[in-house]
Amino acid sequence: MTLSQEIPPQLQQELVMREQIRQKLIELIERKQQFEILLRETEGALSELEKIDGDTPVYKSVGPLLIRAEKDKVKEELGERKETLGIQLKTLEKQEERTRKQLEEKDAKLQEELSKRGVVRG
Repeated sequence: MTLSQEIPPQLQQELVMREQIRQKLIELIERKQQFEILLRETEGALSELEKIDGDTPVYKSVGPLLIRAEKDKVKEELGERKETLGIQLKTLEKQEERTRKQLEEKDAKLQEELSKRGVVRG
């Protein structure tokens, strides 16, 4: 007997749902890592901006161009970007936490059901 023959359709569906939750968690973790990188880059740019004096020209990237900009304006834009990225990161962290909990609950439920049926998952 194969595994699919031993497991009823309802339980097979639960396994599919578990895999979907796992995939969602992986995607959330990857997105969170991307936002963490963007946040570190933004913080690094702000830090470098603080080190330069007022008469040093500042340039910002606009598409493929570098445009001269006022230091205070760039500093303000980076501060807003940092704040926005921080909010988005917190949202992703909450989603990751909820999804991780869903996965743990699904795993516990599946393990219980599979144990009842004498099927051991590795």
